[in-house]
Amino acid sequence: MEFIRLFKGRVTPRARKTEPGRKLWQRSFYDHALRKEESVYQVTMYTWENPVRAGLVEEPYEYKWSGSDVWSELGEYYGHWR
Repeated sequence: MEFIRLFKGRVTPRARKTEPGRKLWQRSFYDHALRKEESVYQVTMYTWENPVRAGLVEEPYEYKWSGSDVWSELGEYYGHWR
């Protein structure tokens, strides 16, 4: 919980400069420990596709808050991952 608080505290001012007035965080979050039977790949893809399910973008790599600038570079490979 402390990590999330610190992370949000550092990211919020920077993000607000980019998109003033935009709501950045939901009220709570769901942390998840990976179980033995779960694939890291499947859990990662599920998380990466959240903005698509929310109707924010057409493809996950289009969402600029995905956590890394390299995601856009991976867009061409995304179709091969599904």
